[in-house]
Amino acid sequence: MVLRLHPPAAAGFVLPLSLTGALVLLLSSLSIQSLVLHTRQVQAAERVRLQAEDRLSSASQQWAAQLQGPFACLWPVASADWPIQPLPADCPPDLDPQALQQLEIAGETVKLLSWEPSTMGGVLRLQLSPNGLQRRYGLSRAGIRELG
Repeated sequence: MVLRLHPPAAAGFVLPLSLTGALVLLLSSLSIQSLVLHTRQVQAAERVRLQAEDRLSSASQQWAAQLQGPFACLWPVASADWPIQPLPADCPPDLDPQALQQLEIAGETVKLLSWEPSTMGGVLRLQLSPNGLQRRYGLSRAGIRELG
């Protein structure tokens, strides 16, 4: 005669219980993995955005240097007027304002959308590549600040 350790009603409950436990662990690990992948994707998008903003900031600094250096005579003239009005008298005769229309920063083109001078400085609008990120910068003789 064979002695049973478990009664017949309780036989076979360990396999379904272990399968259920394994399924719960599998689903929770997949959930954690998808959360990590989503977080990495969000961080990558944020890094790309910050790099684009950094390129625009670098371009604004280069434009400020140009407007305070070799192109200083264009400081009081709006960029919309550069092609249609004669250049100020203090500009060199060979000065080409079109050279300020775009810059190359880290392999990407930054386009000057507008330069609007004011009594305290001016507002520079830049765009990264065609149809890219745009920002406005306030320029004064003292420095540059992002306006949005």
